[in-house]
Amino acid sequence: MSRTYAFQPSLQRFISLLAVLAFLLSLPFSTFAQNCAARFGQLGNVQVCIKGDTAAIQAEPTVPAVVPSGYQVLYVLTKGSKLVIQGVSPFPFFKVKTDSVYTIHTLVYDPKTLNLGIVQLKKTTGFDVNGLLIQGGGKICAALDVKGAKFTFGVCIDPCFAKAGTLRPTGETCLDNGRAQLRAIVSEKPVIPTGFKTLYVLTRSDSLVIVQVSDSASFRVNRAANYTIHTLIYDPKTLNLGIVQLGKTTGFDVNKLLVQGGGNICAALDVAGAKFKVSVCKCEASVGSIRPVGDPCFQNGEAQIRANNIPRPYVPQGYQVRYVLTRSDSLVIIGVSETPSFKITRVGRYRIHTLVYNPNTLNLGIVRFGVTTGVDVNKLLIQGGGTICAALDVAGALFNIAECPCLAKAGTLNAQTTGCFEAGKALLIAGSTSNPVVPQGYELLYVLTRGDSLVIEQVSARPNFTVQKTGRFTIHTLVYDPKTLDLKIVQFGKTTGVDVNKLLIQGGGKICGALDVAGAKFNVVICPCTATAGTLKAGEIDCLNPNSAVRLRAVPTLYPIIPLGYQQIYVLTSGANLVIEQVNTQANFVVNKTGRFTIHTLVYNPATLNLGIVKFGQTTGVDVNKLLVQGGGSICAALDVAGAPFNVTACPCPAKAGTLNPVTPECLSNNRAHLQAKEGTAPVVPFGYLKLYVLTRGDELVIEQVGATAQFTVNNIGRYRIHTLVYNPLTLDLGIVKFGQTTGVDVNKLLIQGGGAICAALDVAGAVFDVKKCGNVVGSSIGSSIFPNPTSNEINLLISQQAPQDQPIRVEVLDLNGQLQSTTLLSPGTTQSQLQVGELPAGMYMVKLTFGSSVLEMLRFSKL
Repeated sequence: MSRTYAFQPSLQRFISLLAVLAFLLSLPFSTFAQNCAARFGQLGNVQVCIKGDTAAIQAEPTVPAVVPSGYQVLYVLTKGSKLVIQGVSPFPFFKVKTDSVYTIHTLVYDPKTLNLGIVQLKKTTGFDVNGLLIQGGGKICAALDVKGAKFTFGVCIDPCFAKAGTLRPTGETCLDNGRAQLRAIVSEKPVIPTGFKTLYVLTRSDSLVIVQVSDSASFRVNRAANYTIHTLIYDPKTLNLGIVQLGKTTGFDVNKLLVQGGGNICAALDVAGAKFKVSVCKCEASVGSIRPVGDPCFQNGEAQIRANNIPRPYVPQGYQVRYVLTRSDSLVIIGVSETPSFKITRVGRYRIHTLVYNPNTLNLGIVRFGVTTGVDVNKLLIQGGGTICAALDVAGALFNIAECPCLAKAGTLNAQTTGCFEAGKALLIAGSTSNPVVPQGYELLYVLTRGDSLVIEQVSARPNFTVQKTGRFTIHTLVYDPKTLDLKIVQFGKTTGVDVNKLLIQGGGKICGALDVAGAKFNVVICPCTATAGTLKAGEIDCLNPNSAVRLRAVPTLYPIIPLGYQQIYVLTSGANLVIEQVNTQANFVVNKTGRFTIHTLVYNPATLNLGIVKFGQTTGVDVNKLLVQGGGSICAALDVAGAPFNVTACPCPAKAGTLNPVTPECLSNNRAHLQAKEGTAPVVPFGYLKLYVLTRGDELVIEQVGATAQFTVNNIGRYRIHTLVYNPLTLDLGIVKFGQTTGVDVNKLLIQGGGAICAALDVAGAVFDVKKCGNVVGSSIGSSIFPNPTSNEINLLISQQAPQDQPIRVEVLDLNGQLQSTTLLSPGTTQSQLQVGELPAGMYMVKLTFGSSVLEMLRFSKL
């Protein structure tokens, strides 16, 4: 006969612990407290990993301890029912033998009043220590979690034959005069062992909060919500339902006690149950139908949009009609009117929505223009799953507002000459491939630009130009109106074609004109050079492990042409600037660091190109290319500038720090301020790793404190951050940290994410607090937002109306190492701005909003 073993307390011990807990709860509060502020909190989320006859056991604080000033937190490991002390640690993590019951306890104590030197390991018990404390009848103010987190090995669980079966609802229902009767019928019959009973449980919401129990599967409810009726098959002798607190205990809590949920009590609960969605029965308000009028466009800085409401909405007695203007597909509300007509001041997607509502039940004062969305309002209504009777036309009348059309067209050009540089000059001639459109009153001009920056060199009435130097040139067609575009703004050798294009509607400006930005391109080089470098293809590579190396190999996809007297060599460069790192006669290199590398082919004549000029780690491939005919120089040689690129990355580290957000800004009162953060994105803590919270001061991230929870008390004003650290104590020794000296940047440099070799994760950005004296505090969060997120080119920044209106706001883009990428200064009262991020490498970034010396907001976005 097979047996199932589970690492859980036996039923008898579980009942005994409940009895002890009931006795302790019956004692008066003074028995425990007596003005002692220390609290041990609660441990949970236990984890066990067994290997042979040993096990690693770990618990996490699920309720934070209260640690008065001067007190410390220590975790105590005890063995057996007598709680014999086996060891202590600053973390709830121990390695034990799988031979007994072990318990991890939290101890909050003052080293000045409780001398732990009295503890003799494997002799002193937790009861001995508890007897010294006020909570145990002694005189010392400290807190010991006597119950702790238990770990039991080798307990045999008998099989459980109880089955809950399944239920199904008899039909959808709604609240009629504030009441609804919910009924379920048996779909699959339960299995009820001898001595067991049947009970039906009603829970509310997806959290399965228990609100009623009954002997029949029928319940009456009086509020709109999601409900579930569950079947419970149980033995009253082993499952005491007195533990259930209606409105607080959940079905998940009960399920965890049962064998089916990982506990040791034989019972069965139909967790899925029969589900009901209860809503208000009927709402008579309706919005009719609304359609856009005409096809408006944006001209002279504005556009007027208007809609018709046909058929008209139905407005019950006491109700009103309002028209709501939203922007973008996010339906951000930017205006409300009594008529379906609005003036807008920028291009984009807009909608006019009809709203029929009762002012007594829907307060439009909740709407924050530029922040609240139509979706937010709809969620409050019955039609959107809320409880308020009102009607909103969510689709609305859609307007795609663009600039009014400009009839000027530049056409296209192509190169008619090779642009070969001879006798100190080159003739550039372009021809039309599609003719320009020149409206009445407009003029036609041809513009010559140099380089990829399109610096304007000459203009002409014909697409013919003579140049006296090598380089990249482009001939563009310009169609313009002299009354709106004054060409006196052009400074030859300084103004670029991009500058002119930005003034035109096609480039995002307001002037109607047309510039063929692509134009006819000419690469003016010395005539001719027959050497060619060919092309290469990168081979497969592995990720880079710490203290290791990676081999890079490339193979030709197009073979080079090597004239008589020339040689072929391969060059390895690093980074976007192509810094030369190595050379080899084979396309084969070994690197021991991460980054972007490229293998290039170089075909050259040693008599004309002296490679002794190359300084490894300094000279770039661009420097060499500039000497060559192909790069604008005078030496005949060929360099495959594009080459075969490789992206060498570190092998992934599974630890993730997640993100933290400040809960509330705190100010300094009586030289104390309490800082607390909550998780934004949950961390990933691999087995054997620990989670720790770090408090730093200033933008230098000087480490001040560490703790098991994201709560700290500070005694000075200034900028603080709470960071999450996920690490393995076997690889990262925190004994290197000197409080007040070591910085978060110092620690981050040791980690893979910061360029080091240790697998760990530190949330460098953290949750930011600007602590000031009470009475002059700016909050750390004002409700601004950015979109789209993630993005590839640009982000839109919406600034809350809570932001200060009397001074400029500085917008800084930072990487996760705190390095500044860009700065923008916004005028006072600005509510929205657009940031260009297309040139940033892919990754996570932060947007910091500051007002004076105070941080208003820290927002995150992902660059694709």
